[in-house]
This record gives sequence, structure tokens and C-alpha cells, in this order.
Amino acid sequence: MLKEAAIEVDKLQKKLEADAPILAKTQIEVKATKDVIAEKTKEAEAVKSVVVVEEEEAAKQAAEVKAVKDDADKQLSVALPALENAVKKVKEIDVNNFYELRGIAKPSPSAVACFKLVCFLMVKGEKPKKSKDAESTDAEGYFDLSKKFLLNDPKKFLRDMIDYDKDHIPDATIQKLKPLMEEEVMSEARVKNASNALVAVRIWINAMIIYHETLKIVNPMRETARVMGERLAVVMGALAEKQAQVKEINDNLDKLNANAAALEKQAKELEENLEKCNKMLVRAEKMIGGLEGEKNRWTDTVAKLTKQ
Repeated sequence: MLKEAAIEVDKLQKKLEADAPILAKTQIEVKATKDVIAEKTKEAEAVKSVVVVEEEEAAKQAAEVKAVKDDADKQLSVALPALENAVKKVKEIDVNNFYELRGIAKPSPSAVACFKLVCFLMVKGEKPKKSKDAESTDAEGYFDLSKKFLLNDPKKFLRDMIDYDKDHIPDATIQKLKPLMEEEVMSEARVKNASNALVAVRIWINAMIIYHETLKIVNPMRETARVMGERLAVVMGALAEKQAQVKEINDNLDKLNANAAALEKQAKELEENLEKCNKMLVRAEKMIGGLEGEKNRWTDTVAKLTKQ
């Protein structure tokens, strides 16, 4: 039994000698990892503080861009109903009325005035020929110009009104139309008296004016929103890079923390094992000490008995 106890004591001593350096090394690794974690955490906090400020600025700029866009849409929404109504009225026109107008030899002043404005909008690169007839109601020749380029195909004329490029009307054209629309000859009553079909044409001309004047307000707002949007895109791009940097740092911190936790667990297990071994070694040494006394006593007894 004494021999067996001595063998166990030797094993415990060897285990203590082997585990002690491992524990010391693990403790050093734990400290080093924690130092790295502290450094990386400080770095992350520094980047995060910058990101927070930039996120607030980006949110502010995004809100400003949205506000400008919303304001532009609000302004445009005023003109769109008039435009939609004009297109609706044009679609309701009886095309036969235009065929009849085309055949009139002496049109009313309101019909002439109405087609004069339409010519400003739709007949490009052609100038009217003034009438030599002193009694002609179409002295400037705009009605004849209309018959040649518009009323020559009434169906196409209606389609062209519906599909008209309203977004690119020259401002000079609109400035010519506005005072003419205010004249008595272009009043709704006078135009209606000339032809029911021309009422829709008058509505259409007015809608073009309203839409153009609205675009003069809306387009600069759209351009402002576009420029602001480009600046915001740059800010968002830089912000995305920093957010990616923060994520990378956080991912690295997660790995470091997981590694530190594993090392701390390993160190704790080693400490517990060393403590257990030390206790076992103390008990074993006590037992061996007790057995050693018994060994000496039995040795003396055996010697005496052998002598006897």
C-alpha cells in the first residue's frame, strides 16, 4: 500500500509540474486578449461616435431632400387636375365640329383668336400670310394657317393635343399666350358661341399655361432636390463605409470575446485541477507519513522476531 501511495504521489507531482506552466501561459494569453479587446473597443467607440454624428447629418439631409420633393409634388398637384380635365375635354370633342370649322369661309373673331393661340403652340417654323381682303376676319392669317396644318386632319389634331409635349413649352410662347387669353374675344362665352368644340380647345390652352407656370416653380425645386440628392448619396456612401468598418470591428470583438471566454474557462479548469491535485497530494503525503511510521515499527518488530 505504501508503494502504491508513493506511485500516486509521484503522478500527482508530475501532473502539477506539467499543468502549472500551461496555466501560467493561459493566464498570459487571457490578459493579452483582454488588452486587445480593450484597444479594439476603444477604436470601435471612436468610429461609432463619428458614425452617430454622420447618421444624424444624413437623416437631416434626407429629410430636407424629401421636403423639397414633397413641396414640388404639392405645387405640381395644383396644375395636374386642370391638365387632366383639359385632356378629358379634348377627348370628348366631336371631331365633326372641326370638319365644319375647316369649311367656314368667314370664321368668327373668337374662332380666329382661338386658333391663333393654338398655332403659337403647335405650328412650328411656319408663318401666317396676312389676308389682302379688308373685310376678312382672319387678317393675320392664323385661321388659314390652322386649316393648312391642323384642321387638314382633325383626328390627328386631337391626338396631337392629347399627346402634346407640355414639359418643354418655350417660356416666350407662354408669355405671348397669357395676355391674349385675357382678351374679351377669348372669353368662355364668346368662344362657346363660336363653336362648342372650341370650348375644349380654350380649356386645353389654359391648362398648358397653368402647367407651364407651375413648372417654372417646380423645376428649380426638382433641380435643388437632385443636387441635394447627389450630395446625400456621397454622404451615405461615406457613412456606409464607416458602418461597415464598425461592423468589422464588432465582428472581430465578438471573436476576441469568445476566445477570451474560452481561455478563461480553460484557466479556471486548470486552477481547479491544480487545487484538487494539491489537496490530494497533501492527503497522500500525510498518509505516506503515517505509513512510514508503521513501516519503521514493523521493521523493528520483524528484526526482533527474527533474532528471537
